[in-house]
Amino acid sequence: MKYRILVLFTVMFAVAGEAQKLKTTQPTNYLREGPASYFQIIGMIPGATEVNKVDQHGNWLKVKAKTDLGWLSENSFTLREGKNSRDEEMIKGKASSRASRAELAAAVKGFGKKYVEGSGETSEEISKYSDPEVTPDEMEQFEHSFSVEPFRGYMKIEKPFDLQFHEEGIGLGIAEKIVRQKGLVANRAATQYVNMIGNYLSGYTKAYDLGFRFYILNDDRASAFACPGGYIFITKGILRLCTNESELASVIAHEMVHVIQRHGVKELKLSEAKIKSEKAFAELEEDTGEMSEEEKDLEQYADNAYQNIITPRLLSYEKEADEIAMVYLKRAGYDPTSLVTMVERLQETPASHPDIFDDNYMKKDEFRERLMNAQAAAKDEGYRSNDKRQYRQRFERYLSSFQ
Repeated sequence: MKYRILVLFTVMFAVAGEAQKLKTTQPTNYLREGPASYFQIIGMIPGATEVNKVDQHGNWLKVKAKTDLGWLSENSFTLREGKNSRDEEMIKGKASSRASRAELAAAVKGFGKKYVEGSGETSEEISKYSDPEVTPDEMEQFEHSFSVEPFRGYMKIEKPFDLQFHEEGIGLGIAEKIVRQKGLVANRAATQYVNMIGNYLSGYTKAYDLGFRFYILNDDRASAFACPGGYIFITKGILRLCTNESELASVIAHEMVHVIQRHGVKELKLSEAKIKSEKAFAELEEDTGEMSEEEKDLEQYADNAYQNIITPRLLSYEKEADEIAMVYLKRAGYDPTSLVTMVERLQETPASHPDIFDDNYMKKDEFRERLMNAQAAAKDEGYRSNDKRQYRQRFERYLSSFQ
């Protein structure tokens, strides 16, 4: 596998150190307390909003939006082909030029609860707008444990990624539906560890500003799920199959690709153009109990998305996820051959513990083709196994209490 390297687009500024006026180009722009996706969200700024840039750290810009001071990613100012107005519609008519953190959190929760049947019945509250799994200090310490070359570009296979608020709400509803079925593992050390790995990996993707959330399902099967909006689940079963941090990172990276490449929603028959999400903030008001045609369309969309997540993915998506996941691993300083190791091991998982990779999930010949594709991609890119990039001791230390 050889892909032409594309130069990473960098926002250029004329005068360093001086405040500059910029205008957001994306429909959804999360303003954060610090220059990384794991920092708290202050609010959501709509597209075509003028802000003043006062500082920059890597690909994050410190900006002032009226009375708010926070950080936006360079993605918020990058031009994209086409236009999506759904998220812009959600905040029309509001007195403020942005949605506050409280309004955003309530809208996402209401959006997911209303449009995914039964999603609000769970007692497991998994929204992380007000309670992140890791702190900035913990993430900084974790990041400093790696020694990697600066990330300088994206590959052609990686598509642009724009934040879509409606996917966040649908993803939350689907995620809570999955949690209600299986339950979460109540092990803070293990959950924190998974989130540190995932947050670290996200910095080497085009969706570095999404704010992924990672959970451990109380399920002995070796499987994993990726929901729209960045909700990712791994099970106890697949976690127990891992023998080092790099193998665990390969599972997480694979699922992140499904989100970033939007594999979970591409095959939906219902056109997204029919979905109107401007009523999301109306969830703050009392529900009348009646559902409009637009709301019925969205509920069907969410149900279809859920079915796409829990049923076999197309072989082409699995192969693409493997290839890009190895790129993420290499960039982040992990052993990219760990993904091939995990696919080989999952293929040998006993039939009594089926997983999303085995013959019960994919046809035998399809799985063989996927494994051969991953092996060929690793060989083509010159990836070699490296014990020093597997972080076995840290893996054992964080998961010593995991049952």
